[in-house]
Amino acid sequence: MPIVQISRIQHRRGKRTDLPQLAAGELGWVIDEQKLFIGNGTVSDGAPAVGNTEIMTAGTSAFTTALSHTYKGYLGDSTPIVTGASGDVTRTLQRRLDDYASVKDFGAVGDDSTADLTAIQRAIDELYRDTDKDDTRARRTLFFPAGIYRINGSITVPPFANLVGEGPDKTIIRNSGSNAVMVMEDDEGNVGTDIGNSGATAPQQIQVSNMTLRNTVAHGGVSLDRITNSYFNNVKFQGSYASGGSDATNSKGVTVTNSNSTYTTKNIVFNQCQFTKFARLVDISFNSTNIRFNACDFSTAYYGALLGAEMDGSTTGLDKGPRDIQFTSSAWSDIGQQAILVAPASGTTDSAGPRHIVSHANWYAETVGNNFDGVNSINEVPVIQFDNDECTSTLDFFERTSQRDTDFGDSTDPSNTPPEVQGIGLHTKAVKQITLSDNTSTATDTGIYLPGFFDKGVRITYKMNRGAKYRTGVFTISAAGELCTHNDDYEETSDVGTVLSAKTSDGDSTAGNDTIRVQYTTTSDSSTDVTMEYQIQILV
Repeated sequence: MPIVQISRIQHRRGKRTDLPQLAAGELGWVIDEQKLFIGNGTVSDGAPAVGNTEIMTAGTSAFTTALSHTYKGYLGDSTPIVTGASGDVTRTLQRRLDDYASVKDFGAVGDDSTADLTAIQRAIDELYRDTDKDDTRARRTLFFPAGIYRINGSITVPPFANLVGEGPDKTIIRNSGSNAVMVMEDDEGNVGTDIGNSGATAPQQIQVSNMTLRNTVAHGGVSLDRITNSYFNNVKFQGSYASGGSDATNSKGVTVTNSNSTYTTKNIVFNQCQFTKFARLVDISFNSTNIRFNACDFSTAYYGALLGAEMDGSTTGLDKGPRDIQFTSSAWSDIGQQAILVAPASGTTDSAGPRHIVSHANWYAETVGNNFDGVNSINEVPVIQFDNDECTSTLDFFERTSQRDTDFGDSTDPSNTPPEVQGIGLHTKAVKQITLSDNTSTATDTGIYLPGFFDKGVRITYKMNRGAKYRTGVFTISAAGELCTHNDDYEETSDVGTVLSAKTSDGDSTAGNDTIRVQYTTTSDSSTDVTMEYQIQILV
């Protein structure tokens, strides 16, 4: 006999006030609250307690609570806080999660296999460049969870972008294309020389932090194209250059391009960043101002920072060069040529060329400026080369100097172990203390040795004390090759009995007078030595 009807199984239903104790496994539907319950059964049957258990539905209060968010503070429910003018502010979970965006929300994977460029660019454009680009509420932080994001072309970064990873060598953007990992764009998507066309907003207020930008081919890390007021923090810029390699003009960790009279790169800060394995870690020739590198690490390169090498003094954007570029509290190592090389002025005006390039409180390892030939190589070059005006080195530490001791090379070949700082500029050293022995009647070396095979102007500010006797003075030296003159201008409470002098002589066995030697004599004074503290300034 065919089945013509399936029997209907009926469960309890009614209002919440009429819900009875349900039998084990029996369902009860509360119509007025749209909630579902099931009977627990008896304790003897194994239930933890007699009663009814609510089954989660869209009407369940617990479900509703799970989809909402109220800020509780660090103590949570134990010490509640009030978040609104009258009562708490409650937001949906969707709204709360939308405070931040992840590139994975847009399809990026970060598994070192998937091509992620399209997804990353879509995320950036949707947040910072598309239809609601002028609404500041759209400019959310874009988060890159730890992983390796493979790309084969440049990521273009528009105004107000804030790109955040989980840390260098945790979040890695890995480029295999023949271009920089990141370049700038305006809010209309224009790049390069088209940035700013038709009134578009140029790149500005950009922040990139806590990630590695890696290029697996001999191209760049980031190109600062007409960008202003932007910040890079804890970013590792990593290329493919190998120690001992030749220069490669496309391999630039940081560079500036496409400046003109309207758009000049300026006010950029690199803080606690790492620059490694580019032929040129920093290469800036286009007009730019106020770029700061603070507490950074520079390693494994042909040049450290190359400034103004390609400017010509006349082409738009290349007529003035970089200005006010500062390197502070940073470390430099394994660099074949100069750590900082400032190119000479080019063009017909005195204002052309890099200006106000500052190195302050940096540490330069013995592996800088020796052409990868090892410490004390005969092929050493200056660690810092200032070939234009208004450049300074202050309180820098040069490990190479202590390795050489008094050996400053051959004056007939200035390329042999040259000074730490050379060119046009001021080099100010840190304060040191020495002891001048009592009753030294023959001119004796103080231990202050300076390279003298180029024209030098030396100013040594000092103070001496010998028991209760005190002197403060300025000892100046003018030296050029074999010629050396000096002058000591001082004031003292009573006669300290010390005479300072200077001469040039060989610092090693090679011919030529190449080392300035500061010397002293002292009178006999109850076996009391002289303590001298001094600071050296050199017009290089």
